Amino acid sequence: MGGVIAMSYFCGFRPMSIALTAMVALGVVSFQAAENVLNDYFDTVRGVDAPGAPGVMMRPHSFYGLGIDLGRLKAFGASLFAFGSALVAIATLAFNRPLLPLFLAVGAFLLFCYSGPVGLKYMGLGELDVFVTAVLMIVGAAYTVSGALSLREAVLSLPMAFITSSVVLADNIRDYEWDKAHGVRTLPVRVGKAAASWLYAAMVLTSLLLPAALLWPWGLLTLAVAPAAVPAVLTVLGVRSEPLLKANRYRFYVTVLLATAYSIAIALSSHP
Repeated sequence: MGGVIAMSYFCGFRPMSIALTAMVALGVVSFQAAENVLNDYFDTVRGVDAPGAPGVMMRPHSFYGLGIDLGRLKAFGASLFAFGSALVAIATLAFNRPLLPLFLAVGAFLLFCYSGPVGLKYMGLGELDVFVTAVLMIVGAAYTVSGALSLREAVLSLPMAFITSSVVLADNIRDYEWDKAHGVRTLPVRVGKAAASWLYAAMVLTSLLLPAALLWPWGLLTLAVAPAAVPAVLTVLGVRSEPLLKANRYRFYVTVLLATAYSIAIALSSHP
């Protein structure tokens, strides 16, 4: 999406811009994978992830499901982060993007502090961490592709920041009983399951409606995702019954569909 913003408003859909977008996507995937792997590592070390935990049962957990020992798991996460950092270094030097090291520094702090030494998610700040990370990734990606930096990228990143952090919130709502019983102070544990569920609904609704305000009328395209998003909201609110594994996958599909529709709206809005 950062690449789409850059090409739509600053540098055009040229071969070099498309190649840079692909490079950025590879770097972002590396950083995201590093965070997921290290999250499994730190959750296991802290005892948050254990046999019977929803986070272990609902997906192939790196340690309990795939059987990767903790030492290798930590090294794998560090290697993924190093690979993404190498791509940042290449882009900084080869394409004269002097602010990229700053983006990397802030991103590294957010990545390692999510479940690492600071443990923001254990303090009820995990959703905020993910929200800021999403904005940072999109703005940093746009800057890498175009070399330009403005408030536009940050504003346009907000719908995706809301939907991305809502996925984390939904997962924490799913883990509410387990986390509360084991002293894990996630946001739902702090504010209550009901309040967190309504916050989730508000975040998803905002992610669908905000594009229309930002990119009228093309932003209305994101409303096409509503038929998929509404069942996910109703499931989290407890109005609709659905197996947890299916519900988890459904939220992923909603995020991908929204990103696709919103990217198309961004591209069309820049070419009246």
